[in-house]
Amino acid sequence: MPSPTSLANGATHSAPTMPMDSWSPDGLCERAVQAIWRSLDEHDLVDEQVRDELATILEPLTELPLGNRPQRLIDVLKQRNPLDPSHLYWLTRRLLTLVPELQAIAHHGQAQAGALRSDMPIDEIDAYQPLD
Repeated sequence: MPSPTSLANGATHSAPTMPMDSWSPDGLCERAVQAIWRSLDEHDLVDEQVRDELATILEPLTELPLGNRPQRLIDVLKQRNPLDPSHLYWLTRRLLTLVPELQAIAHHGQAQAGALRSDMPIDEIDAYQPLD
């Protein structure tokens, strides 16, 4: 169920109009960025249905050079309600750090220099500051 804010704004969460496998990597990245921002802006990550939809959007990203991070995000997104507050916090932070990389792939076809890597220790990931 969408949040009261998203209902008031007339926002809807809809399924893709074309099969995901027919999207280009840049199209997938742009769609994922838009879905991430929408869910964060509307504070809808507490909603299980919204998380499921976002997980579906992120699934094709597992084929891109992003390491295991898309799959880790998907695993947390698919957790059932109630989502533990620490998982919600982790999820929000990881989605925010993924956005610049998705934008770089969408605009340049590759992850930006200095971007997060799947082999980074967790303390480096927590200290990561995007260049933009």
